[in-house]
Amino acid sequence: MSRIARGDSALATFVQSAPRLLSLFRQMRPTWELAALSELDLAFVKRERIRGLVWDVDGTLTGDRRPALVPEAEPPFQTLLTAPELRHVILSNAGETRFCELGTMFPVIPILRAYEGSGGILYRKLHRGVDSWTPEVLATRLAEGARVIRKPSAVLVDYAVRELGCDREAIVMVGDQYLTDVAGANLGGVRSVKLPTLAPGTFRTMVRMSQRVEGVVYRILYSGRRGATARR
Repeated sequence: MSRIARGDSALATFVQSAPRLLSLFRQMRPTWELAALSELDLAFVKRERIRGLVWDVDGTLTGDRRPALVPEAEPPFQTLLTAPELRHVILSNAGETRFCELGTMFPVIPILRAYEGSGGILYRKLHRGVDSWTPEVLATRLAEGARVIRKPSAVLVDYAVRELGCDREAIVMVGDQYLTDVAGANLGGVRSVKLPTLAPGTFRTMVRMSQRVEGVVYRILYSGRRGATARR
């Protein structure tokens, strides 16, 4: 199976999104666009009645496929993580190696992944060191043609909502990209926080190019049309 089919290539998101790209452009407007993760503090969470957070990782908490949080993100993230009233999951467009690494980096947060198989949608979770799929199950399903579903996807958001066990209105997706994180949140009917990409110089050339393109598209489509809830 190709790296794109396994979700291990940066091209995989484009390949999956290309047939609906024009419609996705209409889903790129975030609920809030904040200057830093520190602005998503406990007062913000309480005021906006947030009970569940769906996290992106690369660009939101770390650099591209980096093994540690960016220093400026760690204190506010840890504060949110230890808040007893908040629940968390991670939805990442990472490849298989990074998916497993995220389970080590964030052992207490469920890392969610979904696949499109011949019999329907297949769901996978990595949590507290336990993968719901054994290596044998993974190999078998990939051999049978299962393909990783990548953000933006309502399927992934629905999975996150079920895992969080919160009302959809109380859930917020946190990410750094308009076309994957924000559009995914809008497709799934949850609110979103758009943050600046952290450590942008660490990202692969293709990813940096796609980020620039989506930024240009966003400014063209939404410049001057910011609504009351577009920012904090």
